Amino acid sequence: MKRRLVRPLAAGAVAVIVAYGGWLAHDSLRAGEKHSVDSSYAFDVSDKAKVAGFADYVIVGTVEGVVDVQDRDGTPYTVFDVTVDQTLKGQPVKALRVVQLGGTLGKDSWQVRGEPLLRPGATYVLAAKTEQAGGTHQLVGGADSPLVDRAAARSGASDPVIQWQGGVARQRWPEELTKTP
Repeated sequence: MKRRLVRPLAAGAVAVIVAYGGWLAHDSLRAGEKHSVDSSYAFDVSDKAKVAGFADYVIVGTVEGVVDVQDRDGTPYTVFDVTVDQTLKGQPVKALRVVQLGGTLGKDSWQVRGEPLLRPGATYVLAAKTEQAGGTHQLVGGADSPLVDRAAARSGASDPVIQWQGGVARQRWPEELTKTP
């Protein structure tokens, strides 16, 4: 009786292995997909005073490179190392590790509509909120991270930097949010 079961069980195991191998081959040959994600915010992120009030840091910084792409519940978040040229709000620091929604996991890539990923080598004004774990800082209002001319920013002649300095000077907590200690 046992001999009669060996062949069907072996054939079943071989069938499962062949099917799994076929799936792996298919997955390795497929083209990557691009996904656009819509974003929504709990407050108006075009209001620099609100963004500055919510953020722990507002900085002028140059993106040095991508450190990691983290999978957070099936959604990629790209982690960047940023050299801080100027701190507009927050404790002065030389560098921040900034996290932005979007990136590439495997062959597939995600991007928030209207919010391109930060580019290594580019200088931006960035507002960021400190995350609880990992020593990282989540971008606040990613679509409003203006590119700046590094030399103009250092000389004080950069319009985006001047605008953000005004936002920091007028900062206020977004009334749409409950303030937590």
